Amino acid sequence: MQEIRTRRIAVMDAHYFLVAFMAACAVAAALIGSFPLQASIVTIFLFAGIHNFMEFRYFAARMPLRWGRSKLYYSIGIGGVLVLTAAYLLLYFGGGNWLWNLGDWPSLIAAWNTGFILWVGLLFFLRGRQRPNSDWSWAFPVAFLLSALAWLVPQYWSLALVYFHPFVAMWFLERQIRRTKPDWLRAYHACLVSVPIFVLGLWAVFASRPGLSDETTLFWRITQHAGSEILPGISSHFLVATHVFLESIHYSVWIVLIPLVDRRAIPWKLSEIPLFSQKGGLPKLVTAAFAVSLLLVFAFWAGFAFDYTLTRDVYFAFAIAHVMAEFPFLIKML
Repeated sequence: MQEIRTRRIAVMDAHYFLVAFMAACAVAAALIGSFPLQASIVTIFLFAGIHNFMEFRYFAARMPLRWGRSKLYYSIGIGGVLVLTAAYLLLYFGGGNWLWNLGDWPSLIAAWNTGFILWVGLLFFLRGRQRPNSDWSWAFPVAFLLSALAWLVPQYWSLALVYFHPFVAMWFLERQIRRTKPDWLRAYHACLVSVPIFVLGLWAVFASRPGLSDETTLFWRITQHAGSEILPGISSHFLVATHVFLESIHYSVWIVLIPLVDRRAIPWKLSEIPLFSQKGGLPKLVTAAFAVSLLLVFAFWAGFAFDYTLTRDVYFAFAIAHVMAEFPFLIKML
């Protein structure tokens, strides 16, 4: 009887979750679609830094104290993050915001994209070797095909990464719900289906609107980030609204939803972090890392308040590190 009652409560909670998600998306789509530039400025100011902290907290709880048979996997995963981030920053600052402007370095940009794709493919292959009776060698031909596309259309590939990134957070949440809230899975899949429907709604309402103003450096950066120069035939109003809408879901997943379904992601529960709580761990190092992370959050808030445009550029340059870091942990959950 108690088990049946617990199951009913879980199902009801899943329904509440679905309704809350749909309502929040509807309100967000309406507000962001009506004020896309302002919404971009506000959401990045409020949530960009803190969502990176929450991601770091989530990954810290999933980093084992001893790597064991995963030593090669984590070594390539962490090494790839460091190397790819360093190369990205050199290209970014040397080429002038190269992610949306090929400049004089199209071959180097395509080479970076290729390195990123092959690194992800290698992680898939290594993860497949860890699973019983699995052969994930298919990852290599897929990676080679995607690499060819990255050379053919490097700008479009880079822009696709911008729009794909928010869905990585949704994938994390799906894997986490499977582990800790399986009764919510069907409701969450309905939530996922609703996301492209809301995007289509933004298209229906705002695709015919005139392009947004790019008279200031900040406004130009925002429209450029959304792909207005690469996709000039599509209204920048729709592009910016769509990008901000997806990023808002991304922020919500890391700040609210993942801690909701996984107690190990709650920031103050340091006992859930093996590197902090287990024998042989590094509690002082973990504490110092969290302290530095929080200081960076406040530093970004101060920077946004002092010079929003410059801080925004700096943030999006270094944010590539957290984009890279997501892949080893996500693939490890498969």
